[in-house]
Amino acid sequence: MNTQKYTTLLFDADNTLLDFFAAEERAIEITCKHFNIPFSKEIGKLYSDINDSFWKRFEKGEIKREEINCGRFKQFAQVMGSDANPQDLANFYIEELSNGNMIIEGADRLCEALSKKYDMYIVTNGHASVQKRRFGTSSLPQYFKKSFISEEMGSKKPEKEYFDLVFKEVSEKDKSKICIIGDSMSSDILGGINAGIDTCFYNRFGLPKTYEPTYEVKNFDELLDLFE
Repeated sequence: MNTQKYTTLLFDADNTLLDFFAAEERAIEITCKHFNIPFSKEIGKLYSDINDSFWKRFEKGEIKREEINCGRFKQFAQVMGSDANPQDLANFYIEELSNGNMIIEGADRLCEALSKKYDMYIVTNGHASVQKRRFGTSSLPQYFKKSFISEEMGSKKPEKEYFDLVFKEVSEKDKSKICIIGDSMSSDILGGINAGIDTCFYNRFGLPKTYEPTYEVKNFDELLDLFE
């Protein structure tokens, strides 16, 4: 596999470099306790599944971004039998999630090594205020030239339009020298395919493939070996 041709790597943020699951679990636990809603690992997983379903619908264009935040908590409150106001839940949760700047173990070492060889950018669909705070207070910004947050760009992964906007701003203009790395088939891998660039599926959980990536790795060691 010839990865020496690349000059530019586009990295997804959540669950590729930032540990979103850890941040999410912490935030929903604090939110539940604040609003007197029972919490357990199972309840945390329930919220995570609801949240994931809303983001998947957003990626498919079935709902608008502004419907995610309150909508997921309206459904969560209904399932939990809570009379807490969904917008109050959403606002409190977002504030707590913004503090979750945990990274996946080894992400800093990976980024330090690869940034010596490649121009690197963040491509993310997350809420702008949340992503800026989480990523900005982590140990990772020093390794990246810029972050492209869909909320600020008016388009999202996996839409071709999102990547067209990214390509206008990255230094490399030859798309054959750009590769996207991410954990999501529906946004990162499909997005790369739509954009006409190579893709690397960071599949640390052994998920099934709905699209065929250019490369697939299970951990950061394999990713480092591939691109170094």
